[in-house]
Amino acid sequence: MARLTQAIDDLAAEGLAGLPPETLVERVAGIWSLVEGIDPEIARRRTRYTTPEG
Repeated sequence: MARLTQAIDDLAAEGLAGLPPETLVERVAGIWSLVEGIDPEIARRRTRYTTPEG
């Protein structure tokens, strides 16, 4: 949980300085990975939004 908090705080501080879009996407993806590590159910539910319905 401390890593997640720190990652969010770091992104907030650096985001205000104008990170390039690619870096911002990487950082947000890293934060989601931390969240999914804390609550694997989130990863399962997230697939509903990233997997095309067929």
